[in-house]
Amino acid sequence: EAEAAGALAFFKEKYGDRVRVIRAGPHSVELCGGTHVAALGAIGPIAVVSESSIGANTRRIEAVTGTASLGRFHALEDLVAESAGRLKTEPENLADSIDRLVERQRAAEKALEEAQGRELRAEAGSLAAHADGGVVVARRDGLEPDRLRDLAQTTRALGGLRAVVVAGSPDGGRASLAVAAAPGAGNGDGGVHAGELVRRLAPLLGGGGGGKPGLAVAGGKDASGIDRALDEARAALGGG
Repeated sequence: EAEAAGALAFFKEKYGDRVRVIRAGPHSVELCGGTHVAALGAIGPIAVVSESSIGANTRRIEAVTGTASLGRFHALEDLVAESAGRLKTEPENLADSIDRLVERQRAAEKALEEAQGRELRAEAGSLAAHADGGVVVARRDGLEPDRLRDLAQTTRALGGLRAVVVAGSPDGGRASLAVAAAPGAGNGDGGVHAGELVRRLAPLLGGGGGGKPGLAVAGGKDASGIDRALDEARAALGGG
């Protein structure tokens, strides 16, 4: 009868044969199988534990009350005290200590990124110095795919090269490959289309790949095919 009257049932909850129907003026009519009290003071303190969306412009708030809420307050109090102890500060200074810790972390990450950038540029310069016919083909293990891609791009740019192919295994099992080509190098005699070359080499790594004329990458599960892929690249580019 309640549902027939337009009352809404939320949260996939199960209701018995008898339910309460809660009306909030003309705004809402809902089923309720919960416990009701005459006044909020009867349930004591309330601690909200979660809040989520259950539909357009509709939120669900979950909370604990009475002694359960006191237990939650005590647990949070203990957590704050333990966290403050780990940071060697007082609970009232915890927020400031966390801010300082975050700033130190950001500074350390920035310094590491700058150091890695210097290392990559030095490696790129070394590779570019050994280019053969405007081409570099080299193996560099221990680099994640994004670092390998950056190395290929930086090497090609530093040396003003026609093409750079670098490949390696980041972990001894997987294989990664990156090709960077000069703008317009895919056109005319002796040109290099990075995407086409990668699609040709990727099967040798037991994987796939692709990209644009100027930059393409590939990945695979077979690191044993890296050297063969590099030999194929040298043959295709006539250098390196």
